[in-house]
Amino acid sequence: MIELDIFSDTICPWCYIGKKRLDNAITKHSHLEFKQTWRPFQLNPGMAPDGMDRQEYLVSKFGSVDAAKTVYENIREEGLKEGIDFNFDSIQVTPNSFNSHRLLAIAYEKNIQEQVLDDLFESYFLKGEDIGNPNVLLSIAVNNSIDEDRFKNYLSNKDNIEPLANEELQARKMGIDSVPTFIVNKQIVINGAQTSENFELIFQKLSGSIN
Repeated sequence: MIELDIFSDTICPWCYIGKKRLDNAITKHSHLEFKQTWRPFQLNPGMAPDGMDRQEYLVSKFGSVDAAKTVYENIREEGLKEGIDFNFDSIQVTPNSFNSHRLLAIAYEKNIQEQVLDDLFESYFLKGEDIGNPNVLLSIAVNNSIDEDRFKNYLSNKDNIEPLANEELQARKMGIDSVPTFIVNKQIVINGAQTSENFELIFQKLSGSIN
């Protein structure tokens, strides 16, 4: 088995691209068994609970909207190569992503983390939905057969916040300061949205040691 621990954020476009590339590589190695765990890492840990106006966020991060457009046009071109048609103009709010990571924690328990993450990415990057909004998250949860009352109770239960926050804190202590970061079999650390070919080379090498 090849274990993959991936630190990512649900509002990170490179994480979406990285997941697509990883998925493509895994598809070509269907003879191998993989275990993926998508772990929390917030790009904006100090974000207000209700998020921030998108245009204000872009100016604060890049200095101007025009500078942001240049950055995101490059990302959009990379996304198209992986079949992702980013719709950045539809995003009105840059959300606080913590509750979306809480949804992924429930999804992990049900072994549906990858499909829920795909839905979160599509909701935010393709539909422009505010995935910091509990109602949006609830809709994604229900669409993935997560019990409505269970998810509502989970969000209202403050006891599960600290363990998830500590997981991100440990990542930063490990030296992880950007996403996506892929850790393969607890040993190989891969930073950034690597190409599918790079993932394939690693899997090929590991499959030889497994066999």
